[in-house]
Amino acid sequence: MGVGVPSNIAELAARWSLCVDSLTPFAPEFRLPENFVADASLTDGTRVVLKVTGYHEELSNEVAALRLWNGNAAARLLDADLQRHAILLERVQPGLMLAELSLDDDDAVSITADVLRQLWIPRSAGLRSLESWCAAYERNRAALSAGVDGFPKALFARADALRRDLLESTVDPVALHGDMHHYNVLQSDRAGWLAIDPKGLFGDRHFDVCQFLRNPHHRLVTAAENRRRLDRFSELLGLDRRRLSEWALVHAVLDACWSFEDGADWRPKVACAEATLLY
Repeated sequence: MGVGVPSNIAELAARWSLCVDSLTPFAPEFRLPENFVADASLTDGTRVVLKVTGYHEELSNEVAALRLWNGNAAARLLDADLQRHAILLERVQPGLMLAELSLDDDDAVSITADVLRQLWIPRSAGLRSLESWCAAYERNRAALSAGVDGFPKALFARADALRRDLLESTVDPVALHGDMHHYNVLQSDRAGWLAIDPKGLFGDRHFDVCQFLRNPHHRLVTAAENRRRLDRFSELLGLDRRRLSEWALVHAVLDACWSFEDGADWRPKVACAEATLLY
């Protein structure tokens, strides 16, 4: 087995009668090291995707979301083995990501808005609450409220207060993708555009725009560009423009909190959060 290839590939291939086309994950430049994602085929030649993840706790939420959507605006879940931390998915064809296409930014926003509109259904079975997803605020409040070099107390306090207010004022919560950006929206012959790799959350639909603002990561995204994006999302999806901006700040500081508690360099994430104040 090569580096990063899960040891249970043979077991999964036997269970699902798979021919795994390569032990080198496809599109590795877009994949996290905790995920092994490979092209495979069934005995009848149908092309599928095998995903084995190191995010064990998140996998059940992803499975719940994919089952909930059942191929509507998302890749179809064909089977899951939670014990082996693996899922079998539809191979989206041609599968080009938004980030790979030479699209006008307004067109990318419109495509993403249409996908989100279809995913937002008022069902929560098996999904993780947005409040739980934001729990890093609770876990790190004592340290960050006391002051940490490079992590402004005022920034954390402002985002923490907004988080509380936004969660408490949420009405009509829906199923959320939770990680909607240019690398998780694929071109599909079956249905136009399909989402992949959901976090499987449940809560305020305004939150689902946040990750789009941080992408695509291969180029600089300006504050002016994101202000226009928020204007467009607000218009297309009937969302509150101010609430979109507030969730963007909460999300950016949440990302910094994750880096802080993981012992990673949180300063770039703090800088991103500070830039979000301009949205």
